[in-house]
Amino acid sequence: MIKMVSAISNIKLKKRLYYLNKFLLKQNEKVAYAYKSLKKDDIFAFNFDICFYSASAIKFLVCLLIYERAENDNTLLDQKITLSQDDFKEGSGTLKNNKNVREYTIRELIYYTLKESDNTAYIKLVQFVTKEKLKEYGLSLGATHTLEGKDSFGIVNASDMVIYLTHLYDYFQKNTKLSNELKNNMINPTYKIVSDKNIDNKIFARKYGSFGIAFHEVGIVYAENPYILVILTQKNELSNKTKYVNKVAKKINKIHKLINKKR
Repeated sequence: MIKMVSAISNIKLKKRLYYLNKFLLKQNEKVAYAYKSLKKDDIFAFNFDICFYSASAIKFLVCLLIYERAENDNTLLDQKITLSQDDFKEGSGTLKNNKNVREYTIRELIYYTLKESDNTAYIKLVQFVTKEKLKEYGLSLGATHTLEGKDSFGIVNASDMVIYLTHLYDYFQKNTKLSNELKNNMINPTYKIVSDKNIDNKIFARKYGSFGIAFHEVGIVYAENPYILVILTQKNELSNKTKYVNKVAKKINKIHKLINKKR
């Protein structure tokens, strides 16, 4: 499905969108993207409502919920949580490598969740707020598939991800001490997929996801006119997934610049 809601009428822009979507249509595997200008009404997407396994891309949602709560509870982020032997999870992250440390503040767990994409930290945060409350939170924002599935990651589509990221951007815009802290945690994570050069070296508050064939990156690009970038892929046949995601990001960024040049 190709979605486009915009005042765009320029032929050159339409050509770029055509070739971007043609590029995605060539893939045998499931892929999707979404772009949303955060200052204007422009939004365009491909496979907007097709669901993917979220993997780690969803991890910022529980962090956003907790930070919003912390705006009204100045003790929340400093609460300490004790990890048991069974709490240490395999996969991404570093906490599993130092099982001698068993106590972390919620602030520290959020840091590890976003900076290191730590599975142990993330699962513990979901347990803290409860999966039910996190699902209610996502649905209250207008999403339709928050945490669907048996695990704490669930499924996501580009449409829901745009909803989450729009709310995240609105929170960042409050410019509080805590919102700036959360934003900083999402900038320059240890692992990232989209190369900075493909977004003109702009600040990118982002979260990647990678598990099996799921390979995603989503976030907010702080260009002169900020925009949401969502790239979701399920590509088991493509040898270089990183190269593919970067091609899509670069093409979208070029369209973004052309849109803003013409306004």
